[in-house]
Amino acid sequence: MNDILYKIPPLFTVALGGLWYFATSQMRADKAIAIGVFVFSAILSLAFINIMGRFGRAFNGYLDNLNRLDGDYKVTIKPSKFPSTVKTIQHLLWVGTVISLVGAGYAAASSSAIPQAPPIPTAHALAPAGPP
Repeated sequence: MNDILYKIPPLFTVALGGLWYFATSQMRADKAIAIGVFVFSAILSLAFINIMGRFGRAFNGYLDNLNRLDGDYKVTIKPSKFPSTVKTIQHLLWVGTVISLVGAGYAAASSSAIPQAPPIPTAHALAPAGPP
C-alpha cells in the first residue's frame, strides 16, 4: 500500500498542472474555456481529496489489522504530532482547489482587451515586393 500511496500524488500533480497550463494558455484565446477548465480543476481537486480520504481509511484499517497480528511487536507512529502523509496530501489539494478558484476568478475578471503578441512574420511577408 505504501507503493500506491507514493504513486498517487504525482498523478494528481500531472492532472492539475496540465489543466492549469491549458487554462492559462486559453486565457487570451477564449476566457470561457479558461474559466471552465479552472473550475473543473477545482472540482477535480475536491475529488482527489475524497480519494485520499478513502485511501487513508483503508490504509489505517490495514495497519490496524497488522498491528493486532503483531501484538507486542507492532511498529506504529500513532499518535503523532505531525499530520500523516494522507492528511498532508489532502491539505495540499485544498491549496490546489483555492488556486484553481483564484485562477477562474482572475480569468473572469481580466479585461477582454488582453494585449496580444504581434504576429510572427512569414517568409512571404519578408520577401521583396518586386525586382530591385
